Amino acid sequence: MKVSCFSYAASFPTLALPLLQRLLASEVSVTVGSASSCCGGVDLDRWKSESVLHGLWSCCWLKVLRESWLPKLAENHKGMVWSLRNAVVHGVADEKGLDVLEWARCYLGEITSASLVQNTTLVSGDSLETDRHVLLNLKSFLEKNNPVNKGHYSKWNERSSNPCDWSGVICSTDNTTVTGLNLTDCDISGPIFDNFSSLTQLTFLDLSRNTLQGSIPDDLSRCQNLAHLNLSHNLIGGELKLIGLSNLQVFDLSVNRLAGEIDQFSFPSICQNLVVANLSANNFTGSIDNCFDECQNLQYLDLSSNNFSGYIWPGFARLVEFSVSQNLLTGSVSPSSFTENCSLEILDLSENGFTGNVSGEISNCKNLAIINLWGNLFTGPIPPEIGSISSLEGLFLGNNSFDRVIPDSLLNLSNLDFLDLSKNNFGGKIQEIFGRFTQVKFLVLHGNFYTDGIYSSGILKLPNISRLDLSYNNFTGPLPVEISQMQSLKFLVLAYNQFTGTIPAEFGNLNNLQALDLSFNKLSGLLPSSLGNLRSLLWLMLANNSFSGEIPREIGNCSSLLWVNLANNNFSGNIPTELTYIGRNVTPTFESNQRQSDRVIAGSGECLTMKRWIPADYPPFSFVYTILTRKSCRSIWDKLLKGNGIFPVCASGSMFRTYQITGYLQLSSNQFSGEIPLDIGRMQNFSMLHFGFNQFYGKLPSQIDQLPLVVLNLTQNKFSGEIPSEIGNIKCLQNLDLSYNNFSGTFPASLNNVTELNKFNISYNPLISGVIPSTGQLATFEKASYLGDPLLKLPDFIDNVSGHPKKDNEFNGRKKTHLTVILGFLALLLAFLVCGVMSLVICILVKSPEVQPGYLLEDTKYRHDFASSSGGSSPWLSDTVKVIRLDKTAFTHADILKATGKFSEDRIIGKGGFGTVYRGILPDGREVAVKKLQREGIEGEKEFRAEMEVLSGNGFVDGGEECLVEWARRVMGNDRYGLGRGAIPVVLLGSGLVQGAEEMCELLRIGVRCTAEVPQARPNMKEVLAMLIQILPHCDCGYGSRNSTDCQ
Repeated sequence: MKVSCFSYAASFPTLALPLLQRLLASEVSVTVGSASSCCGGVDLDRWKSESVLHGLWSCCWLKVLRESWLPKLAENHKGMVWSLRNAVVHGVADEKGLDVLEWARCYLGEITSASLVQNTTLVSGDSLETDRHVLLNLKSFLEKNNPVNKGHYSKWNERSSNPCDWSGVICSTDNTTVTGLNLTDCDISGPIFDNFSSLTQLTFLDLSRNTLQGSIPDDLSRCQNLAHLNLSHNLIGGELKLIGLSNLQVFDLSVNRLAGEIDQFSFPSICQNLVVANLSANNFTGSIDNCFDECQNLQYLDLSSNNFSGYIWPGFARLVEFSVSQNLLTGSVSPSSFTENCSLEILDLSENGFTGNVSGEISNCKNLAIINLWGNLFTGPIPPEIGSISSLEGLFLGNNSFDRVIPDSLLNLSNLDFLDLSKNNFGGKIQEIFGRFTQVKFLVLHGNFYTDGIYSSGILKLPNISRLDLSYNNFTGPLPVEISQMQSLKFLVLAYNQFTGTIPAEFGNLNNLQALDLSFNKLSGLLPSSLGNLRSLLWLMLANNSFSGEIPREIGNCSSLLWVNLANNNFSGNIPTELTYIGRNVTPTFESNQRQSDRVIAGSGECLTMKRWIPADYPPFSFVYTILTRKSCRSIWDKLLKGNGIFPVCASGSMFRTYQITGYLQLSSNQFSGEIPLDIGRMQNFSMLHFGFNQFYGKLPSQIDQLPLVVLNLTQNKFSGEIPSEIGNIKCLQNLDLSYNNFSGTFPASLNNVTELNKFNISYNPLISGVIPSTGQLATFEKASYLGDPLLKLPDFIDNVSGHPKKDNEFNGRKKTHLTVILGFLALLLAFLVCGVMSLVICILVKSPEVQPGYLLEDTKYRHDFASSSGGSSPWLSDTVKVIRLDKTAFTHADILKATGKFSEDRIIGKGGFGTVYRGILPDGREVAVKKLQREGIEGEKEFRAEMEVLSGNGFVDGGEECLVEWARRVMGNDRYGLGRGAIPVVLLGSGLVQGAEEMCELLRIGVRCTAEVPQARPNMKEVLAMLIQILPHCDCGYGSRNSTDCQ
């Protein structure tokens, strides 16, 4: 008879077979004679080392095992052999037909299975040694996939016989077997190791915060002892198909790329002991209403930030925490969901499409601490029964359509800290009941179209208010002086109203104030010197008002002040030297925040605050903005308040990065004049200086290199003298704009050392002379970065149109016919038609943000970032890589580096004004063209996304501030590359106006820029013409240096 192996066969090749080999080797002296005679002279040593039961069909081996090996083995390996003996002696009735391979698989697998381990004791040396070999195979696998960045697993020592001493390895209490692996944040990329099941006693596996890709291997389903599985914060895709993990208690797949519906059959199979399940921030779809019925032990379920649709799961009330925020759920929430035995402590239904009234039955959940219904379509009255939930700490009812009447019963919530009733369109006066919430610390009422009631409501007398947000309303008149009496106030946000007059001097009495946001009002006059008393002030946001006069010297006393935005006002005069002292001693404020007990609650408005105060259009803040989610907002906001940096910066002259907290000083679009203070080198906590669109003059101090600058923008001033060569020491500088000034002298070659530079503009400084290197960072920028600099000699491939044309070309130009001029006009008209078409496409592809991001660094009077270009490397590539997949193929930055030999020069196919093209070879042998694009303008991120979606739908890799495109190349016997599938017909090809797909791409690129969301970011006619000349050199039509016949 043949023996059925069931599930044991799978583990035999990797674990049972080597174990049998070692057992046979240890007892060979007992059996060699009998085995040889029984088997007709078979070479036993060869059998053990090579064949190992494969293809041997003899009963004699069974006889040898039963009569000779087993008695001897039983003396030394009692636990292991007991099952083996029973199998051989009692489990096989007909020895004659035994398939020895099937027998070995079955019973050796049984020995190593989880069920046997619970009843017998394996030999410790054998089990640990087997685990050691598995771990060494894992190490080899990881090092093969991660040749550069390696985690602590690389220190696992092959010579060590005890893996329990290795970093990240967890063993049983008696150190006889490996029970856990912690490889979180180990710079691991590539697929998931597919042999974890060989660690038969594995109960804990944490691979979170890496860049793992591919799908979840079936092997994990065989890790039947797993109790804790954490694969969060990776790039794992595919569908969720895990079965057999009946011992799983903690299951975290959050922040990945998993998609599809939750399998109705596999998920319940892992539910038996499940306590925590986090599937948030993926791309799951489908309904959830019946998925968790069998998860009787489930207490914490987070399904937020997915695409689930349909109705809510009715059994949520038996959980402790339930979050489905940011999904597509609809329908009403049934009163029957809130059962009498409700265990909920946190209920988050925010940002869905729930409708109807909120039932008073919610009060059955007596333990609720957080109720978050923000961003739905709820209507009707706020349930007065909520007032009986005495444990409630946070109530978020904003962005709905609740009735204006606020029930008095809510005043009974003695533990209520956070009350958010924003964006309910209440209108009129602020309800008087808000002035009676004496227990509340955070009151958020923005976006309600209030026009009055600040005084009559009594909110200015609330004794415990720490944060008051009345922004996005229609308040008028002067700022209330009574605010100065709110001594607990830390955050005052009155932006986007119609306040007039000056800032009351009494505001200087707010000793605990950390943020003052009065931007986008109609305030005017001088800044009061009393603001210098605010030693805890971190944010001062006064942009887009009509303030005038000089900055008071007393502002220099604001020793904690890091984030300053005074843009778009009428300030004048010199920058006082005292201003360079701001932010010099921020430690006391951060330490105070670290001691405070108020926790940051997800969804408490920190995302809106972050979007207001983070400059979304400038690196590296722009990167931070792209990753903002509800949870990351909470985390980043908490880090900022406690003094932790959110992106790495490097000190002067060094590439070594630290997470030092840094700030910005935004003075753009005012009437400042005079010279920059020589003491600016003191401002070593500032990474961004925006001084553009003013009247500054004189030399730029060389001390500027002492700042850890990422952005330096001095455009549209009257600076003169030489550009300080010391700027070349600012190794982390990414954005340098010196355009429209009067700089003179020799262009400093040291700027070529700033290898992080990805946006550069020195145009319209006509007195600058010298040579722009043909290699290095400066050679990656387009000619728009050097326009209006006739004394600069540019590399030939930049196409130096700013110089003097040759005489013969001038002569040819004078011979242009009327016909060619008309054709030139038609080409220009065609470009604008493309702009019009692209505007319709962009409206579909790019959704405008609810709150315009990054307003704090937008120069609404005028913007000149159109002349900037991008290229080069980015510090974000090695730290955080996000893969935007527009088709079934995903590429990480590591993939692209490998394919192009780290952008080796010998792989260059071509180089142009918009980027460099490299030849790449993917692991599967496909040849590809990899284009390293330069970013354009302030809408670079959205522009690039839209361009890729419109052009071909092919994937691209976003590694921070550098764009990499993989266009599948059509091998046509030459080095030309196409657009892969070609998602749109290239109707202009063959018309004579464009020559090939590349020019078509650049023409569409202009269209994207013409339809930028911010009007100030769109190029004017002159700039469009310059770009057209650049991409259509064969058809200059009166504006270039080529013969007119090229246009026909």
